Amino acid sequence: MQELPVVVDPVRSAGRLAAVRRSGLLDSAPEESFDRLTELTRELLGVTACMITVVDGERSWWKSHPGLPPLPGTPPETSVEDSFCRHVIALDDALVLDDSSADERTRDSPLTGQLGVRGYAGFPVRTPDGQVLGSFAALDTAPRAWSAADLRVLGTLAGVVSTEVALRESLRAAEVQRARAEVVARAGELLSAGLEQSAVLTAVGRLAVPALGDVSVVYQARRDGRVVPVSVRHRHPSRQALFAASETAAVLSTEDPSGPGRVAATGLSELVATADDGRRSADAPRPGTTGHGGEGLRDAMVALGAVSHLSVPLSVRGEPPLGVLTVVRTAGGDPYTEDDVRLVEAIAASVSPALDNARQFATQRDFAARLQEALLTPPPAPDHLNVVVRYAPAEQEAQIGGDWYDAFVQPDGSTMLVIGDVAGHDSSAAVVMGQLRGLIRAIGYDSDAGPAEVLARSDVAATGLRVDAYATVLVARIEQVPGDLTTRRLLWSNAGHPPPVLLDTAGEMTVLERRPSPMLGVAPGAARTDHELQLTDGETLLLYTDGLVERRHVSWEDSLDLLRAALAGAAQLPLDVLADRLLQRMRPEAGEDDVALIAVRPYDQTRPPPAPSGPATIPLTSVPRPGR
Repeated sequence: MQELPVVVDPVRSAGRLAAVRRSGLLDSAPEESFDRLTELTRELLGVTACMITVVDGERSWWKSHPGLPPLPGTPPETSVEDSFCRHVIALDDALVLDDSSADERTRDSPLTGQLGVRGYAGFPVRTPDGQVLGSFAALDTAPRAWSAADLRVLGTLAGVVSTEVALRESLRAAEVQRARAEVVARAGELLSAGLEQSAVLTAVGRLAVPALGDVSVVYQARRDGRVVPVSVRHRHPSRQALFAASETAAVLSTEDPSGPGRVAATGLSELVATADDGRRSADAPRPGTTGHGGEGLRDAMVALGAVSHLSVPLSVRGEPPLGVLTVVRTAGGDPYTEDDVRLVEAIAASVSPALDNARQFATQRDFAARLQEALLTPPPAPDHLNVVVRYAPAEQEAQIGGDWYDAFVQPDGSTMLVIGDVAGHDSSAAVVMGQLRGLIRAIGYDSDAGPAEVLARSDVAATGLRVDAYATVLVARIEQVPGDLTTRRLLWSNAGHPPPVLLDTAGEMTVLERRPSPMLGVAPGAARTDHELQLTDGETLLLYTDGLVERRHVSWEDSLDLLRAALAGAAQLPLDVLADRLLQRMRPEAGEDDVALIAVRPYDQTRPPPAPSGPATIPLTSVPRPGR
């Protein structure tokens, strides 16, 4: 059986429709360059009207049409079936009619019946590659015998219109190339997007529009197998609201047969070249096409007029993708090609360093969170002391470094306090801090040794166990004085650490400066000294790390004056309120160093213990800073 030949509709051919989208003329605003040509033609030929039309698969849209207003209440267009221009496209040549009412191709058109067109002469308007976008035509409301001179004028001016289209296309192509080169050059900016993975992915979306498309959707691949949109951008912000209701519905599974979910699962890019491909993939997904899973997001794509889209993985050194970048072109844009896939993949590859930094930060942050949970424990609640602890990192990104606090009750009922600072602010310093903290805690708990002996034994043990610890540490012990419920005995020994501060009940601040012994790790076995003081009910003892008081270009004396000012009027505040106030007033805006703080206040045992008005410990990132 002989197969029938396939009949191709020249109006709806894929190549021609792509050229129409590429031209950007459809539904565009009036332009003087085109209107001058149509007005000039009316004057030269003495015709009723002249028009430039652009034809897509459904309608013939009037780009310029002086002398021929559309029917009342209708847009400046006709359907393809009713247009004269479709015959120009089918002929790939001029259509010349002395009387449109006498030609069976045009006699039933509204142009003839309702607008009264009779004489018509239309020439093709072409793209540089020969595709016919529409026509340049002269129209008269009376039958007209077109002369050879008339047709030469029309043909020449149609060529001018085609040249104008070619110029626009060249300018647009140059702009696209410039924008693409810019986005490649700007990819390095992602390194300054921050250390949060979501911030980096959002920055990718900002780079993608408009250089790579009209819309970008950036998805984050999560450990639970979902791919969730974290950034949606549209060339025209007013249309971005179309995504508002669909973002939560666009949670995709990496088991999807197509779309960003599949890209996240396979690490392979996927392309939808045309809107028809997208519709088919939505009904029957297949490899090689991109469905946008989630009915809400698919509906938004339809509402935006998406004609082509592609998705590429955002990966780090061959590992499973951390995200997916989907870029979309809407009506008026070219369909994506394999060249575009390679370009977007190259840009995605340039994103890799920023994503790698974010991934490493996430790993370090998880480590810091686990270390914080294990080491920065709540303080004890002795029956005669109110103890409050605080820790604040240098920056939100730093999480945890070498500063630490510790407080525990010895078997004899004495309370041990430890404040220390290991050199460095990275995870290595935090590890050393954890080892040293454990040593001091074990030695301090398992013996009745005083603070000086605890420090000396810990220093020797750290050296023998090859704990590479260079740290300033202050160890204090508070004992109940037998037979005296209002007085406590304070013993402390200082290994190169900032001195304790005592705030009496009248608000007078005293710095308990004594000659410190060497910091740990410098001279194991060095002699260390205990210092002694009596504490009475209501007095406040403060132990802290240097981040609380030290400032660049500020002397130690001036720093103490700042501390004294911060404590003014605070002697009667609840202890946790005092601690928070001290951090708020003393920490510099930049948070240059970690701060650990222990505040202790003996209380009258004949009265109920004071109830804290806030948390016993403060989360790493929740300490307010001045001016925020």
